[in-house]
Amino acid sequence: MSMYGALRTAMRRFLTKKQRFAVGRNRGGALRLTTTWTIFASMSIGRLQSQGQVIPLATAVADAKYCFQGQGLAYPEHQGLRLLCAGREHCLPGFHVARTDFACVLVEFVVEGRGKLRADGSVWDLFPGVIFSYRMNTPHDIWAEPTDPMTKYFAAYQVAGQRDAMSGFGIAPGAIRWTRDLAAVQTLFEELIREGQLTGELNMQITARYLEIILLKAGEAVAPTVGQGPGGAEAFQRALACIESDFANIATLDDLGRRVGLEPNYICRLFRRFGQETPNQCITRHKVNRAAELLLTQSMSVGEVASVVGYEDPYYFSRVFKKRFGYSPRDFRNVARKNRVW
Repeated sequence: MSMYGALRTAMRRFLTKKQRFAVGRNRGGALRLTTTWTIFASMSIGRLQSQGQVIPLATAVADAKYCFQGQGLAYPEHQGLRLLCAGREHCLPGFHVARTDFACVLVEFVVEGRGKLRADGSVWDLFPGVIFSYRMNTPHDIWAEPTDPMTKYFAAYQVAGQRDAMSGFGIAPGAIRWTRDLAAVQTLFEELIREGQLTGELNMQITARYLEIILLKAGEAVAPTVGQGPGGAEAFQRALACIESDFANIATLDDLGRRVGLEPNYICRLFRRFGQETPNQCITRHKVNRAAELLLTQSMSVGEVASVVGYEDPYYFSRVFKKRFGYSPRDFRNVARKNRVW
């Protein structure tokens, strides 16, 4: 019996005849579930888990996609991590989970919509970019906003040996973070699920490595404050997107502020809160990186390159460029051409 057939059989054992359900496959063989109830999966690559490990899946989700991996003692691990289950869920307006007893660690990542998380006596707003984790047997509640329900990813895993020794995995259970690298983390979760739906020892090792990278990416994200909504994060994303798309026409913070409708001081506070550099550093980084590309791929003069990336004074541009790369623009081009291997 295939993994999907075994999963359908296992689900029917947990459902009464009065409970309606639809279990099938999306294109490409991905598992699809439309549910308004809670499923408990006790599986190891299509086999019921002999050890009785229970992974609680969400209630009130649609068009979900899951992968289930081995949970036995022979299951390979990477850096002590063992992936049990991962998935993507589109929450329905009535989505609510309240867990108190589960024997694994979970990390979740919101990509669309809004919701709430209550854990450890605090209530947090959930919105795109929020990634959070909670340890085994930690009581928590998660709701979706009825008018704008979430789409989120999750991964359930174990840490072999010392389950509480989580400091080396980027984000510790109980932590909540916000990342501006939404697309990158979403891609990592998609690859984690795709690899997890395959069989073989290498695939399981690959999923463990994807999981480690996800946790490390979560660890570099910033911590929101209690009660912080999406407004500040969205304003930061708006300012960042403006810099990335129009840096050549942005010379000062006033220029940036006019384009995004924000005060320069507020932009600075946003970058301190959500970024890893100041807004001026971000603008300069994009300008000189583009200048380096032009120097290597075009026959433009240094003055022309400076003008294209937004510097009126080529001498000032040269000083900024050398501070970043250690070479003047002319020397940078000469060294690159001398060492060219194509």
